[in-house]
Amino acid sequence: MNLLESAPHVAIIGAGIAGLSCATALRDARCAVTVFDRSQRPAGGMSTRQDGDWQCDHGAQYFTARDPWFRAEVARWIHAGAAAMWEPRLAVFDGTIHPVYSARTEKLERLVGTPSMTSPADLLASSLIVRTQSNIVELRRQASRWQLSIGPTRGRAV
Repeated sequence: MNLLESAPHVAIIGAGIAGLSCATALRDARCAVTVFDRSQRPAGGMSTRQDGDWQCDHGAQYFTARDPWFRAEVARWIHAGAAAMWEPRLAVFDGTIHPVYSARTEKLERLVGTPSMTSPADLLASSLIVRTQSNIVELRRQASRWQLSIGPTRGRAV
């Protein structure tokens, strides 16, 4: 018998970093996992829109990593080329038309996905079963199982 046939099957709704991380942990614990997301690709709040030669990160501009477990995971992303340290040139808006650039005195490490903010999610999703454009509209309990109903996605999901 295949191990995954006897393993619990878990559905994760949402292919953002949290959903993909949860799915990875469950898969590593020998669960069969399927991730569902209504968008066209994984990423959640770390989304990037692209069209032709331009791209725009319209979710998070950067992220931080303080927790030791998450820092280790981010180090894996950096090693894979899916994330990098970001050294921003920060300006303070003082009400005039000329920005005032300030020296960076804080020790906050800012990170970004490379080449786009979706890259860490793409890396996590690459080893998972992810069903995009799947809008879960209902969860229904049937005996000892749950059934998910997928409905139409309305408008443009982000």
